[in-house]
Amino acid sequence: MEFRPIEIKVISAKDLKDVNLFTKMDVYAVVSINGDYRTAQRTPVDKDCGSNPKWNYTMRFTIDEAIARQNRLYLVFTLKSERQLGDRDIGTVQVPIKELLDQNDNKGEHNVSYSVKRPNGKPKGVVDFSYKFGDKFNQPVPQPPPVPGAEAVFVNKHGDNDHKPVMAYPPPSTGYPAGTSSAHPYPPPPPPQGAMAGYPYPPPGGSYPPYGYQQAPPVAPGYGYAGYPPQGGYGYPPVQKPQKPKKSGMGAGLGLGLAGGLLGGMLIGDMVDDAYDAGLGDGLDFDF
Repeated sequence: MEFRPIEIKVISAKDLKDVNLFTKMDVYAVVSINGDYRTAQRTPVDKDCGSNPKWNYTMRFTIDEAIARQNRLYLVFTLKSERQLGDRDIGTVQVPIKELLDQNDNKGEHNVSYSVKRPNGKPKGVVDFSYKFGDKFNQPVPQPPPVPGAEAVFVNKHGDNDHKPVMAYPPPSTGYPAGTSSAHPYPPPPPPQGAMAGYPYPPPGGSYPPYGYQQAPPVAPGYGYAGYPPQGGYGYPPVQKPQKPKKSGMGAGLGLGLAGGLLGGMLIGDMVDDAYDAGLGDGLDFDF
């Protein structure tokens, strides 16, 4: 199996769709092979870059060249805007690796540009990156592990095969150690836990007590029937007045009001962004 390293430098993007309504976008890019999260690598966030972020960030991947030559591998760029209440997709770029292999002339880096496609399918913006391929290398195919319990074949010194099976593992030890006496090789097993004992012999001079209900034993002196506990008197229980809550200070109320106003402003801003992007933004989008 032939593999080949590829080095990608994500340089910049231009003229991206602004998905923020009130603030400047903080943009980063995630690059992967065929969108597989196990191969994903991410650039740093370009703060307050708006629609024209710059990264100059280098990533390295390893590809199976035979699969790439069959046009089955793609570099996937996903551009995102970082936000407090959830990042938002700006657009994606899919680059066939076969196309990069066909343009490769083993003369160093190649600079290319590809169009960005927004989530609604419309093109908007461009991504610039460079790439170069490394030398091919072979990776041996891993052999399957031996099957447990398989039999080996005995071969004598003359080289002929007698087909005498030999166990792959030593036989397990069987039996128990010999006892101290030949008449009783093993000690008697202990009685099981929780087992009921046998019935006792009848008392001397008589038999078991007569069948039927027996008279209860007399109550010991000093003890008697306690009876029911005394009941409380009739009527409603006394009503307890609820305690008045303590008055909170003016400082605590002012702090809660400021925190609520800040959180509400962030929520309203993101809600307006979502509504604008879902309806009004697409309706008034004059991209050419």
